Amino acid sequence: MKTFVAIVITLLAIGCEKKVQPPSPVERSNAFYESLPLFQRPLAQNQAVPAGLPDLRAETCGQCHTEIYAEWKISTHARAWEDDAQFMEELHKSRTADGDVGWMCVNCHTPVSNQLPELVVSLRDGKLNAPEYVKNPAYDPVLQKEAITCASCHVRDGHVLGPWGDQSNAPHAVKQDNTLLTEQICTRCHQAEAVFPEINLGCFFDTGKQWEASPAAKRGETCQSCHMPAVDRPVAIQAGLKPRHTRRHWFGGSLIPKKPEFEAEIAPLRPIFGSGLEISVNPAGGACKELDDCMFATVAAMNAHAGHSVPTGDPERHVVIDITLRAGDEVIGTREMFLGSKYQWWPKIEKTSDTRVPAGEHASIRLELPKKPVTVEIVAHKYRMYEEAFNLHKLEGRYVRGREFHRSTWLVTPERVDLQTLKDDTRNLDYTVENPQ
Repeated sequence: MKTFVAIVITLLAIGCEKKVQPPSPVERSNAFYESLPLFQRPLAQNQAVPAGLPDLRAETCGQCHTEIYAEWKISTHARAWEDDAQFMEELHKSRTADGDVGWMCVNCHTPVSNQLPELVVSLRDGKLNAPEYVKNPAYDPVLQKEAITCASCHVRDGHVLGPWGDQSNAPHAVKQDNTLLTEQICTRCHQAEAVFPEINLGCFFDTGKQWEASPAAKRGETCQSCHMPAVDRPVAIQAGLKPRHTRRHWFGGSLIPKKPEFEAEIAPLRPIFGSGLEISVNPAGGACKELDDCMFATVAAMNAHAGHSVPTGDPERHVVIDITLRAGDEVIGTREMFLGSKYQWWPKIEKTSDTRVPAGEHASIRLELPKKPVTVEIVAHKYRMYEEAFNLHKLEGRYVRGREFHRSTWLVTPERVDLQTLKDDTRNLDYTVENPQ
């Protein structure tokens, strides 16, 4: 009897020992990330490879989804890691001997936790710049280089997600997920607003909120409506697949190439996506102030096509519209219209100005002109970052800061305003393009 009791006690002790086993590093990281807002954690945590696939890599997906893969390869999403020299410099700056906040930044540029060589399991003393890392047993260095890759949106819980969920011809596990048709899949990264005063850090990505307040949202349009143009085609190369109503995967936005050598691939997309802004010169009335005999006109930048503010995204994004006034061959004046936000970053983070144009609204400059024929020349550029930061990080030749997207001339007379020449990113709805290679 004593022997039996001893065995029972021993078995109970073993069971208790098993119950109090400490969590694994992956379990600890899962618990840590789940305690954070969406934008501070990986978009897809610890994804199992779907049955039928050897790995999560985009190149593997591209063997069957050839057209989608070719589109994605030239997208900003695919080039959000090593091809993004600005981000690489900012990431390096975020990881110093004084602290490391880079663990937050990587979650949007490499959103699948399998892309992370290390996982965060805690913050030492609760400090945001003091992450405690553990090695990631699922880390795939090839997958990391793919940046915002197929699995970022399309793999969850061992399944490939799609809006159709049709498993009849798929060589891998498939599951339907209509979230892919909503803004939610995009705002996980494109709505990231927070200020961390204890480390003098701020995130100001508010495109999601801008969209919510836009006419586009009221019309039922989502991010995909503009940034993923619709197309009817088979989604893969398997024999017998019928065309479906699906979407392109270029994710066009500013269409500023990440590197100078990417220009040839990006240029054909501009007539497809066009520009959010329509820039025009219009007649205007008013009383003379500066001139004895005058006429008036306005230069307007109308956010007619974007479902968010222009510009949007990174707080350094801005638009500069240069205006030159000529009477004959003589330059009689210059003006500049600046659209963007500016921040003071030290000693306290504070927004000092914001002239971005909300969806459906416009910004304008009023011109008082001599009462005779005047040519108004307009050249507009969009920029990813300010010149000071571009020069500080020595990005010349490694990165493209901005590009011209509009150039026009207008003749203003006392009777009328006439458009003389125009070259811009005007969207051509009849324009099609084969997948650039």
